[in-house]
Amino acid sequence: MTHARRAAALAALALVAGCATNPVTGERELMLVSQRQEDALGRDADREIVAQYGLHEDPALQRYVDEVGRRLVAVSHRPNMTFTFRILDDPVVNAFALPGGFVYLTRGILAYLQSEGAMAMVLGHEVGHVTARHGAQRLTRQQLMGLGIGITSLLGDRFAMVTGLAAGGGQLLLLKYDRDQERQSDQLGVSYGTRAGFDTTEGATFFSTLQRLSGDRGALPSWFSTHPDPGERHDTVRAQSKKAQAEAGLASYQDDRAGYLRRLQGLPFGPDPRQGYVERGWLNHPAQRWRAPAPGGWSLHVQAGRLQLAAPDGARAMLVGLARGADAAEAARAFAEQEGVSVRERSELTISGFPAARVESTIRTSEGELAVLSTFVAREGRVHAFHGLAYPADVAAARATLLGIPDGFQALTDPQALAVQPAEVHVVEAPRTGTFRAVVRDWPIPEGVGLDVEGLAVMNGVGADETVTQGTLLKVLRRRG
Repeated sequence: MTHARRAAALAALALVAGCATNPVTGERELMLVSQRQEDALGRDADREIVAQYGLHEDPALQRYVDEVGRRLVAVSHRPNMTFTFRILDDPVVNAFALPGGFVYLTRGILAYLQSEGAMAMVLGHEVGHVTARHGAQRLTRQQLMGLGIGITSLLGDRFAMVTGLAAGGGQLLLLKYDRDQERQSDQLGVSYGTRAGFDTTEGATFFSTLQRLSGDRGALPSWFSTHPDPGERHDTVRAQSKKAQAEAGLASYQDDRAGYLRRLQGLPFGPDPRQGYVERGWLNHPAQRWRAPAPGGWSLHVQAGRLQLAAPDGARAMLVGLARGADAAEAARAFAEQEGVSVRERSELTISGFPAARVESTIRTSEGELAVLSTFVAREGRVHAFHGLAYPADVAAARATLLGIPDGFQALTDPQALAVQPAEVHVVEAPRTGTFRAVVRDWPIPEGVGLDVEGLAVMNGVGADETVTQGTLLKVLRRRG
């Protein structure tokens, strides 16, 4: 779109769309998304996000998050708006909000927060994105620029059809805010938290934690990647908190580190191995009692019952989940009849004594055609679907790897693999004064968690060689059971 055409489009849109008053600033701004449309987008995306990532089922912890969230909304710029707070069952450290008042914390971020005040700061930040209508602003800018938003899954939008990530939730979840919007939400998080009586200075400390974290622990983008400059924001949020407290003049501000930490007792940490893990060249699924070969060097992501194996370059992948259908043949037929699937070959076979069916097809994506080698295996009343993905030009070279995974499908009988349990947060009192490193030797970190003592120190907001005093509450990890 040329500058002249864009200017003309902007003028036309301004005439038909008009302006809206921003609830936070009180200023008039061009808005192509109405409040009703915001609410509808949020509701649709919420259903998709919950289906994609799943909810962490802990009624007591959910009530606690709801209670803190309601206190923040009550003192916000939109106290009469209905907000929904959810805890997603994902280990990545993240929080985000969708238009329409949907606010999400992952169980991953809860493990890394140190107090109620810090959680209030994070929740207040996300409430601020909603009250200031940042999502609607970004959608409006995208439409004016003619860029579109696009959808992105773990492996890129070429895989979106097979993964089931539809446009709505993918668009809104991955919509990044600019620095001014992030800074405004920081300020709103401090303001709402302080006015609700929380000590948000611990929220500043969380930015230091973010700075020390490296990499993601799940399929969602991390707060580190979507919220830039944690070092600068630590200093700014701390100063804003002190100023806000002085201006509010309340007698005290609630931090409640002990109460917050004790509510984390038993919180799952990291991926749940019962839903799938790779060990010694095998992809094991203890919950469903099967295993299959795993290519060396491929990464595994697990979310809401779906497994995604990806080659290091992202050009080949295997998506595994349960398919609909009474048997393998019916599941294969249902997949082949989907719109956009062009079937090249269909066959029936037997794998490890289980009836199976295979569909070789291509699907149309925004980047062109994608080759899909799908295998459906029926076992114990379930149909397991293995979708091998590659570019058409690469499918011949990738064929042996992509078919080798489902062709090696077999029952999982190893008692040790079947008995594996997820790691969980265990809150303890330091039995003596000493360095963090020395004190936590009493609670060895479980194997396979992917965390060393330095990482455990980050989770506790301290240095590994920092002194902790006797009686200090600490988060350690243990296997469930």
